[in-house]
Amino acid sequence: MPTSPPVGANRVEDARRDLARVLAAEQSEPLAAWLENHTVHQEDLVWLHRQGLVILGFYRMQQAGLLDKLPVDVAALWQDIYQQTTVTTASMDWEIEHVIAALTQATVEFIWMKGAALAYTVYPNPVCRGRGDLDLWIQVEQLSVATDVLQNLGYHLSSKEDRPDALALLVGGEQKMVSHGSGLDLIELQWPAIRGEWVRCTTAVDHAGIWQRRSPMAPEGQNFCVMAPEDALIHLCLHQAINHQFGTPWLRNLLDVHLLVATSPLDWTQVAARATSWRLATVVWTVLKLAQRLLDTAVSDAFLQSLAPPRWRRWLIDRLRLDEAVVAMRPGGYGYRRFLIQLVLIDRGRDAVGLLWRGLFPEKAWLQARHGVAPGGSLWRLRLLHVWRLATSARA
Repeated sequence: MPTSPPVGANRVEDARRDLARVLAAEQSEPLAAWLENHTVHQEDLVWLHRQGLVILGFYRMQQAGLLDKLPVDVAALWQDIYQQTTVTTASMDWEIEHVIAALTQATVEFIWMKGAALAYTVYPNPVCRGRGDLDLWIQVEQLSVATDVLQNLGYHLSSKEDRPDALALLVGGEQKMVSHGSGLDLIELQWPAIRGEWVRCTTAVDHAGIWQRRSPMAPEGQNFCVMAPEDALIHLCLHQAINHQFGTPWLRNLLDVHLLVATSPLDWTQVAARATSWRLATVVWTVLKLAQRLLDTAVSDAFLQSLAPPRWRRWLIDRLRLDEAVVAMRPGGYGYRRFLIQLVLIDRGRDAVGLLWRGLFPEKAWLQARHGVAPGGSLWRLRLLHVWRLATSARA
């Protein structure tokens, strides 16, 4: 029988859950009220760091003039973390500006995605959004030009053994470009932005429409394009639910969603229409419901009701205890829970059957591209190997 956590552990978890909520709030009064009844300990800083909230937390404390409410040792440690991160981020941003200028000069079109773009568009200060790489969606026909530009800047190609170029060109993929000592260790050139076997087998994402709706941004001298906010919201929900399975970095992924909702002029009718037509309604409903529960994200009940899955599916989603998993920082990974999440978040039952079928019996073109087999070659051994890998590693 599983044992319940001790009462003290529940109180700590509840306090941290409330701390995340008040740090996400735009006004400082909830944070000040929380500090009247709680003390921040160094263990809480560790939790905030793992959740990706430690820098935003210090920034909120500083802006609200609440640092004197902290224990002296905690305030000193927190400030030191913030200052170190500020220096590291400045170096990274300088390199990002250099990269973007070079790609723009070479007439490479791209959409800046996820962390770095969010830092400049929805966070109160770019340093508040931790990031370790630069994600750019490009058109695949410009891949060779983009890689040449980056190689001239000192980056070199890094390929995945289980993701050969032929497979990436067939179903979409990414090209990793790595560097050491530049301030930016990794650049990922991606096409399209929303991809993967789950997406390919269960959804109908309008990639061309997302690209056409991209909008230019120019914060603090930067020049780049980002997704339209409605598309970005759906992308972030998918990334949290399917790519990360509500795993690391847990609350930071939800905070991205929360701040996008708080700062962007979203057309909620368009969000609902696209999520439904792309067969991502359950994903968007699940993530926004979770953000509403944990961070008080301003999403109307009427909007959530318009995307709500059937009652039996909501019951299954509730059984996942996603809010507890996020606060307690339970890992994602390639275990059974990952597959359960992926199955329960599929909008249509027949797509779930299709995903399972394709998981066991991939298309001929997929196998040929994955294993470098020439057209006409024998595939029966590869099919047996594929099933064996699924059975032994839960990953093909």
